[in-house]
Amino acid sequence: MEASSPDLPPMPASKPSPELTAKVSKWNTEKGYGWLQCGDRDVFLHVRDYHGKGSEPQVGETVRFTLGEDSQGRPCAQNAVSLGGKGLRWPARNQLVLIGLLILPVLALHHLHFSLLEIGLYGICISLVTYNVYASDKRRAQAEARRIPEIYLHALEMIGGWPGAWMAQRRLRHKSSKLSYQIKFWLIIIIHQFVALDSMIEWRLVKSLVGAN
Repeated sequence: MEASSPDLPPMPASKPSPELTAKVSKWNTEKGYGWLQCGDRDVFLHVRDYHGKGSEPQVGETVRFTLGEDSQGRPCAQNAVSLGGKGLRWPARNQLVLIGLLILPVLALHHLHFSLLEIGLYGICISLVTYNVYASDKRRAQAEARRIPEIYLHALEMIGGWPGAWMAQRRLRHKSSKLSYQIKFWLIIIIHQFVALDSMIEWRLVKSLVGAN
């Protein structure tokens, strides 16, 4: 009769990594990675391991994460979830500038007998579309995929989506540092301001320019 095998002790289950909390101390938008300040050491974070309101974290933002290893065995943050904080706040100066830029176009549209409800609904819808297109282009840039042509972004801005573009540039840090793009973007805003002002004074500026020629 064969001797029975001795009972083997159960293998210890691997303990899941504990969740940690840290703030984003550095972030490189172009390369899509940065570091978290965790106690007295820096922990690497790649954008693919981040889940938050924006497409990437902002410096000062608080995240919860688990500590893991990359393909080369180096410690890094995984499953990082935004907890909010400084990085997600929109500075008051940006809000004030945007409100200031909206005053003339809103007054002009109201002067042309559009209701405030119609103005608000259209502005919100086209701005949301523009913001989401910016976010999509940002994700494509990070994934090195085919980009959305800039002419499409400018077309959305021209038909009224420039407030959404304004917010996307500052929240997503996208297209905000490219000089050639910014020149066209601000030209579109200036055109909107000019048309709004001129419509309220019975197109005197346009008439004077046409008459001068």
